[in-house]
Amino acid sequence: MSLSSVQFLLSLISIACCRPLSCDFEPLIGDDTNFCSTDLHVIYPKMGDASCIYIPNCFNYAISLTQVWGPPWIKYDNAMAERMYTLIMVDPDVPSRFKPRYRFWRHWLVTDIPGYVLLRGEDVSGNVVSSYHRPNVPAQTGYHRYQFLLYMQNPEYSPSLLDGQAPRASWDVTEFVQRSALGDPVATSQFMIIHPLQ
Repeated sequence: MSLSSVQFLLSLISIACCRPLSCDFEPLIGDDTNFCSTDLHVIYPKMGDASCIYIPNCFNYAISLTQVWGPPWIKYDNAMAERMYTLIMVDPDVPSRFKPRYRFWRHWLVTDIPGYVLLRGEDVSGNVVSSYHRPNVPAQTGYHRYQFLLYMQNPEYSPSLLDGQAPRASWDVTEFVQRSALGDPVATSQFMIIHPLQ
């Protein structure tokens, strides 16, 4: 066997021993599970359903989620095809869960989503009020929750932001929901992620 063949085999062995062969998607525990509805699915096509899990730091999932991938597909099993929905994605843990001075950070806001779109569970279409902003966990701030709240819209209202609400930090979700007559969410979910290098 030639020297180059030996070096090639050694490189394959090195890759095989150092790359994880599988990813364990650990479910959220404790009170964090109470936020998860079983009928709302947050799907990143290259990873799968991120609902109610800790995002694992393998196969570059955390890096892809925070630096590469676009918005997830959203599937709501109990959507009414003819009704319109509003989707909110927020981070309540800015800058950290223990000192959330800037909660809620608005990562995504889409209104007028047809129910049949949610039944399909593909790209979300509707009125994009705030474009998708990838999760962005600062180093040394621990796990952040990325929460998804889905509301069935009142047919008499089309939710919108007020003038001056363009900044994403310190967004008053409750004020928006009440002013838009959205009521309680029909479904909620979340995932948790830590800085990819921690």
